[in-house]
Amino acid sequence: MSIQRNENKHYTFQDFLSWDEGSRYEIFDGVPVLLASPTTKHQGVVSFLTIAFGMYFKGDKCRVFPSPFTVRFSEIDDYDNADNVFEPDLSIICNKNQLDKFGCQGAPELIVEVLSPSTSRNDRIQKYNAYQKFGVPEYWIVDPLNETVEVYVLDGGIYQRGNVYGREDVIKSHQFEHLEIIGEEMFSYGE
Repeated sequence: MSIQRNENKHYTFQDFLSWDEGSRYEIFDGVPVLLASPTTKHQGVVSFLTIAFGMYFKGDKCRVFPSPFTVRFSEIDDYDNADNVFEPDLSIICNKNQLDKFGCQGAPELIVEVLSPSTSRNDRIQKYNAYQKFGVPEYWIVDPLNETVEVYVLDGGIYQRGNVYGREDVIKSHQFEHLEIIGEEMFSYGE
């Protein structure tokens, strides 16, 4: 069921909580945006990364949370009324104090977004800008159609593109030294 959007209303996390359980929306600067239904290849990539990251962080303080998992950003640390509410495809959280019963308050250590044709603009522009603004140290944009992974690293508050990887590459995290993902395995998972 879709929500009734009011163009004059500034939506927050409290509105998000009141929407039907089946609603798939995020909030960008107070504006609700419908999420796309993922493809099989999209979900294959998310599944593979969830398993790979889970194995890498086994026994570590960091935790892997696949979507649906809510991440809230607020300029004034009022996470109950946050007006940027996202459900990244994958979030790595290393500070357990950021977790509450609804998800994560503030910037995870690493966020992965897997592009869908209808939402790739949001991931490449709006989320990129929000993640940069709110201090997400590392942001991966995975394009399952073109089989690429762009790794962005926060440097002085600005994202720098670290590397662009393809299917034939070993994808490496900038901040997690031994985290390596084999592109061929990731992009073929679920095919």
